[in-house]
Amino acid sequence: MKTKIQGLVAAGVLAAALPCVVGATPLTVFGTGLGPTGLPLPAAAIDPHYQVLTSGTPAIVVTYTAPYFANNAASEWVWEQANGLPINTTLRFETTFDLTGFDQTSAAISGAWGTDNNGLDILLNGHDTGITLLGSTTANFTRLHAFTINNPAWFVNGANTLDFDVQDVGVVAAFRAELSGTANLSQPATSVPEPSTLALLGIGLAGLGFTRRINRFRLNTGPA
Repeated sequence: MKTKIQGLVAAGVLAAALPCVVGATPLTVFGTGLGPTGLPLPAAAIDPHYQVLTSGTPAIVVTYTAPYFANNAASEWVWEQANGLPINTTLRFETTFDLTGFDQTSAAISGAWGTDNNGLDILLNGHDTGITLLGSTTANFTRLHAFTINNPAWFVNGANTLDFDVQDVGVVAAFRAELSGTANLSQPATSVPEPSTLALLGIGLAGLGFTRRINRFRLNTGPA
């Protein structure tokens, strides 16, 4: 019985030393025009998740009718001002998300965006993704355009920044983004057993081997 207990302890030590495998977990990321709980904001409300870096002000919800893609529960149009001004300008909108407690190399951000008029770039932590919406066409704001960012070298542990460079060339202006993301939870570091634990592990394994040798001897020699 003692040898069996030692063997079970040894097996438990081995199991404790192995990292656990954790699947992908949703990240907390927000589309434009959503409040702290993720619900759509009213017209002219301040967006708490997006900043206009070029002016140092928060993004503001704007409400446009067709042909603009209609605001919905996933995102709304925003700009520097609620009336879509200023025009004929280039703005950078920034949002952040946190990867603390996650394996940043497993992270991925997916979404869709639109702008009146041109989407010049999307940047993750300053890295140019090469994602654009060019041509000053109405298709840039009559629907949203999907994108995915999953380069493991671009994500960092802790706070991450996602920037959208957009340019207006017309009468009014607007920008919009919908976001979702996933990442694996960080795996616990593999622990190094203390010397006393290693000694116990050795005793347990040795005991198992000794018991097996006795059993084989009894099978070979038979009863006395």
